[in-house]
Amino acid sequence: MVARRLSWQRRLWLQSWLRKLLILVVLAGLWEVVAAYQDNNLLLPSFSATAESLLTDLANGEMPAKVAASLSVLLQGYLLGILIAFLITTLAVSTRLGRDLLSTLTAMFNPLPAIALLPLSLLWFGLGQASLIFVLVHSVLWPLALNTYAGFQGVPETLRMAGRNYGLRGLRYVVQILIPAALPSILSGLKIGSAFAWRTLIAAELVFGASSGQGGLGWYIFQSRNELLTEKVFAGLAMVIVIGLLVENLIFAFIERTTIRRWGMHR
Repeated sequence: MVARRLSWQRRLWLQSWLRKLLILVVLAGLWEVVAAYQDNNLLLPSFSATAESLLTDLANGEMPAKVAASLSVLLQGYLLGILIAFLITTLAVSTRLGRDLLSTLTAMFNPLPAIALLPLSLLWFGLGQASLIFVLVHSVLWPLALNTYAGFQGVPETLRMAGRNYGLRGLRYVVQILIPAALPSILSGLKIGSAFAWRTLIAAELVFGASSGQGGLGWYIFQSRNELLTEKVFAGLAMVIVIGLLVENLIFAFIERTTIRRWGMHR
């Protein structure tokens, strides 16, 4: 039986990036139409005005500086949260006390919004990066620890027995057996933690902007709102979205493609 060759239109439609780009174009078109109907740049600037403002601030260096400041703090808090989550979950799969500790702490702190800890963080660490990192660690730690532990619990018993038969114990057992087998759940936790950390950082920087005139993208948005530059507010929000899309579709997609998809652990 001879397979029928797909048409070029069908081959294009099968490209995920093209479908996503089409969705973005449609949303931009709707935005332009609604803004034209509203006809009030103070309330809703058009997509073209927002894009022009974004490109201007990218060219003059203001936007890259704010993005760099935010990403620097984000990376520190995110990596520290990953490290602490790894230590807690390693303890949880190794001892009964560790399991009780993880269960108790997640029940207590996971429902607590990270931004709610900001006043306490400011009291303890003052105005500066340390306060931001504290709330970022909280936003990353609990969803990642829960997803990682759930992934560890779902590892097949045959793999566990194979690791024990090879004499693997403690940290070696976790690194060589549990982490590779639970990677889909761990990656899901990393994605959730990244999204939580990013939105927590922007919200915290809005408060920092109101308090001390410092911060990254959050301060940029706050300052623009104070100056009634609504197109710059939307430009800042657009940059937050763009960075989120890039992290999801470049970094995490690359990790997923080179690990769990390559290993046949995900469809």
